[in-house]
Amino acid sequence: MQNPSPHMGKPWQVLAGVLCLLGICAAHAVRAEEQETFTNASLQGTYAYTNNTSGVASLGPLTFDGHGGLTAKITVNLPCTGEQIPGCARTIVDLGERDGEYAVAPDGTGVATINFAAPTGPTTYDFMISGTTKKRHKLLATQVFTVSRNGGLDGQLVAPTWSFIGD
Repeated sequence: MQNPSPHMGKPWQVLAGVLCLLGICAAHAVRAEEQETFTNASLQGTYAYTNNTSGVASLGPLTFDGHGGLTAKITVNLPCTGEQIPGCARTIVDLGERDGEYAVAPDGTGVATINFAAPTGPTTYDFMISGTTKKRHKLLATQVFTVSRNGGLDGQLVAPTWSFIGD
C-alpha cells in the first residue's frame, strides 16, 4: 500500500483558501452596498430650516431623531400689512414648537410632515437628500432640498433647504 503524496492535501487547502477569500470579498461588497443606501437614520440631529420666496422668509431648527420623528420650531417673516411703504414693520409669526414624522427612501428621496397649528395646519414636504457625509458606516444628510405640497402663509411656494448643523 502506498502512502498518499504529501502534496495531495494542497489542492483542497488552496480551494478552501480561495473560497474563504471570495466569501470575505462578498461580505465587504454587501457592507459597501449597505453604506450607500439611505434610511431614516440618514436624517439625524439638528438642521437649519431656511426658506426665502416671494418676499416671505422662514427659518428655524429642525431636529430629526433618526427613527422617523421630528421637531420643528419655525419663525416666519411676512411682508408689511396694509400699505407697502418704505420702513414699514414686517409681521413676524412664531409657529411654535411642533412635532412631525418623516420617511426616507433608499434613493434619498422622502416625505416629511410637520404638524403646524392653524392657520397653516399640517404641512407635508417632499424632499431629496442632496449632500451627505459618512458617519459610522451610514450616510448622514448634510443638505436637503424640499418642496411643500401646500402654499405658505401668503400662498407662496415653500421650498426650504435643510442644512445639517449638529447632533
